[in-house]
Amino acid sequence: MPNDYNKNRIIKNSALLYVRMLFTMWLNLWTTRLVLANLGVEDMGVYGVVGSIVNMFMILTSGVGTAIQRFITFEMGKKDGNPNSIFCSSLNVIFILSIFVLVLLEVVGLWFLNNKVNIPEASISTAQWVFQLSVLTCIINVISIPYNALVIAHEKMSAFAFISIIQVILTFSSAYFLSYFDNRLLFYAIFMALISILIRIIYQIYCVAKFPEAQYHFFINTEQIKQLLKFAGVSTTSGILQVISSQGVTFVINWTFGVAINAVYTIALQLKNSILSFAQNIQKAIAPQITKTYASGEIELHKKLIYSGSKMQVFMIFFIMIPFLFRTEYIMQLWLGTPPKHTVEFMQCIIFLSLMYASFEPIRTAVLATNRITKFMLIPDIANLLALPLSYIIGKITGEPEYLIFFIVTFEILACILRIYYATKVSVIKTKDIISNVISRSILVALLSSTVCYFLAKHTEASLLGLIILLIINSISLCGIIFIVGLTKYEKVQITKLIQNLRK
Repeated sequence: MPNDYNKNRIIKNSALLYVRMLFTMWLNLWTTRLVLANLGVEDMGVYGVVGSIVNMFMILTSGVGTAIQRFITFEMGKKDGNPNSIFCSSLNVIFILSIFVLVLLEVVGLWFLNNKVNIPEASISTAQWVFQLSVLTCIINVISIPYNALVIAHEKMSAFAFISIIQVILTFSSAYFLSYFDNRLLFYAIFMALISILIRIIYQIYCVAKFPEAQYHFFINTEQIKQLLKFAGVSTTSGILQVISSQGVTFVINWTFGVAINAVYTIALQLKNSILSFAQNIQKAIAPQITKTYASGEIELHKKLIYSGSKMQVFMIFFIMIPFLFRTEYIMQLWLGTPPKHTVEFMQCIIFLSLMYASFEPIRTAVLATNRITKFMLIPDIANLLALPLSYIIGKITGEPEYLIFFIVTFEILACILRIYYATKVSVIKTKDIISNVISRSILVALLSSTVCYFLAKHTEASLLGLIILLIINSISLCGIIFIVGLTKYEKVQITKLIQNLRK
């Protein structure tokens, strides 16, 4: 796997994913507006509640999805690998899992819908149909997991981006044409199910046509299935602990400060997810190569991908984070009109959490490649649960929401540091290399860029034009700072070669 091949593939895939993200983000915002206008608040609320019930059970599939992605990518990186065997074993596991999830949804999920959810009398019958269509959509998405994993493992981000764009266009079209129907809630659920079926068919046709390992043959490889289930069990347990932790924070905030601060926290999480999606396109492009280089024994290249990936994701966050910190109040007014009290403080705390998550993802991928994940995943997640009672106590003692969110973010960062500690025990990652290659250079870039942005903020108005000028000049200066002090000598050479190739 030559270095130039890696570099060119990562750059191409990152660019494709950014184009996809910009297009889908814009169209999704418009789609949400159309759905709200056509369904109304009540029907949209019913759809959201029914979807939440189904999504609660999807946590059972997230661990299997992670396991399948890891094992298929790892097998493709091995010189004597047999990805078709892993693919077939994965489908066997998925078929069993889909039946299990279907039974759970039809028994437990349906009971919960009928007995524990407050739905208007006139919408009960429609809600029942919406639930069944949502279950169908869920099962189809579960069965699609091995095919999606194949596309990502082959690093065919052009296909992944193209199919994602088709899906978001179809979803937008469904929202637009809802106005021509009477029972709009039911038809919206029907459209969503049909779109899932169509996307599932497209993925399968593409994989069978392009990848020889996508040919399914029924056979039982007990050793492979055992490894998949063990990995999936740990990953699923970690996912459940993370859901308890994240949802627990919502309840802690509610018990200490009420629904007003819950709304502020929800807005802050939306910001975090948007910023992470901006940075993690690099992660999607680089993750398969991190796994493949480990499987093929190219350890030096493997380490370069980890450290460079972590650092580049941090730098991508800086493009948003640093101007945001100096113009938080104005950006909040621009976005929300009159932001609720404490919004600025919550946003500034949460953006640091986004920075930590982004930098950590390549390290997480490296550990998943080793298949030694139990302590790495479970011990920090269990430790993170301690934040719930402690943050409740801090909230009650101080009576200030800012102290509560600051403590929660600090505890999350400490849990991330604990994960890095366990990562150094099971992978090729070394603490001194993380400090010298990622942390020290990131801090230096942040300090220099913040100084530049501070003086820019002092000499530009808090207006839309001033914000645009600040973003443009800060981005240009940040690019120069990153190149001068943020990159290693090897990375500078690669960037210089890339610029020369682009000029040609």
